[in-house]
This record gives sequence, C-alpha cells and structure tokens, in this order.
Amino acid sequence: MKILDEVLIKNTISMEEAIDVLRENYRQYNSSNDSNPTRTIVRVQEKHATFGVMPYYSHSHNLFMVKIVSHHLLNKAHGRTSISGVIVIQDGATGQIKAQMDAAAITALRTGATAGLATDLLAMAHSKKVAVIGAGAQAMAVFEAVLSVRKINQVAVCSTSRASTERFIADAKNRFLREIEYISHHSARQAVSGADIICTATTCAAPLFSACDVVKGAHINAVGKHTLVSREFPLELLHRAILLVEDRKAAIEEAGDYHQNSTSIVDMLNSQYAAHQGETTIFSSVGTAFQDACICIAILKKLKLVSEV
Repeated sequence: MKILDEVLIKNTISMEEAIDVLRENYRQYNSSNDSNPTRTIVRVQEKHATFGVMPYYSHSHNLFMVKIVSHHLLNKAHGRTSISGVIVIQDGATGQIKAQMDAAAITALRTGATAGLATDLLAMAHSKKVAVIGAGAQAMAVFEAVLSVRKINQVAVCSTSRASTERFIADAKNRFLREIEYISHHSARQAVSGADIICTATTCAAPLFSACDVVKGAHINAVGKHTLVSREFPLELLHRAILLVEDRKAAIEEAGDYHQNSTSIVDMLNSQYAAHQGETTIFSSVGTAFQDACICIAILKKLKLVSEV
C-alpha cells in the first residue's frame, strides 16, 4: 500500500496538470461508467463540526474509493487544520488496498482545479484583477488555479483578521514568483470592487457582498460554505448571472433549489462557452467524489500504481 501525504501529492501532480485532468475527464464524462452514490454527511452544530463519507467506484479502472473527511471550524483558533481525513483506494478485483491519500490535500487540489477549469471556461480572457475572500488552504488552491489560467497582475485579499490576510499574502508571494500587486482589505465588499474574478472560500453562512458590488462580466468562484441555509454570494446576483455547477442534482440537494436553472460543467464544456466570457458568471461548488477520483487516479497513473485504460 502506498501512503501519500500532502508533500508527495504536491510533488506528483501540479495544479496545471490537475486542471487538464478534470477538463479531459469532464469532457468524456459518462455517468454509466462510474458508481457515484450520494455522500453521507453528519453535521454536529454545537461542535461546529461536519463529518462526511464519499464512496466511489471507477468501472474503467476497477477501483473502489472512499473519502472519509471531517471539517472542524474551531480548529483554526488552536492552530490546527480545519479539514482532516483520508482517501482509501482498493483494487476492485482483489480488495487489495493500493493507496491511502491525505484527504485535505486532495480536497484542496481538486477544489482549486475545478475552480480553475470554471475560470478558464467563463472568465474574461483579459482578466487582470482577482479578489480572494478567505485565507485558508482552499483559498490558496483556488488562487493558484486562477493564476494557472489567467495573467493576473493585482490581487485584493480579505479574511477574518488582518493577521490571516497578511499571512496569505506572504505565502502567496513566496509561492508564486511573478509580478503581482497584493492589496489587503478590511471588508469583502472593498475587495471585490472592480474585480474581474472573485474567489470565495469561507465558512460564512451569509452572502459576503451585495450584487451591486460585482461588476458586469465578473466571474465568481464560490467554493466555501454552501448548504440549504447558507451561501457566499447574494441570490439577487442570479438575475443577471449564469450559474455553473459540478452536478445539478447534487447542487440542488445540498445547496438549494436556486440551482434548478444552473448549467453543469459537462454541458458547458460541450457548448460554445467562450461566448459567455463577457457575462457575469458564478461557479457554485459543493464538491463531488468524481473530482476526487479523477485526481487520485491521475496520481496513481503517474506513480505507475495503476495502468492506463
């Protein structure tokens, strides 16, 4: 059994590769090729904790997978990561465990890569300014993905505290060696003002900004807290925006009926998506086991633990 921690995962596959993997897999997506049952989620409100189990079976590679992950909102106050868990991958023919992967690393990578794909499909080609709301691993991954598909020269950052915002900016400067102006903001509304691309990766239960704060033609990647009673963007924005989701059924069940008129990534990929790049667009993410599987299998292929189909 191969054990892959965060470092090994990052050294095996880049964000650019992960975006390409998802693009190709979504383009070839056929629901009959995989078993992707509804995930089980347990929310413990008084502990500010969520526990999820996401099973998946890949027919083409004959692999069983399960992601076991928890999110503890209060961990950050104690210097611990908020997302913890493992992904276990078994040989479908023998049951042999082929690999165990760090769930937090895979979650950040696939979340970022999917947002990067959505950005490449829908954000204006000449986008220059990005607003990042949030300062955790998910926010950094989405920011990295945006940098992979657009030539950004200005970033406005806002988080829950000045200290976390400054840490994010310092980490980004060390990680991405390019000419980018970083600006720290105290409010999300200030940060999104004039932004071509807005990335939200927070645990806020209410919208972070108003519809009037978003310029026409902006693209939003909303990858944080989206449940039946919470969301990061205002519903008023939907009256003039195209809503993109990973899977319409999952988005409706987990995040609300306002996703009824959304477009899936599969459908968008098979359309003239470039025609929408001057319109206001929103990628509303809830995450799927399919995304995890795409990234995990790509990693296993690079490590020659599974063969090409």
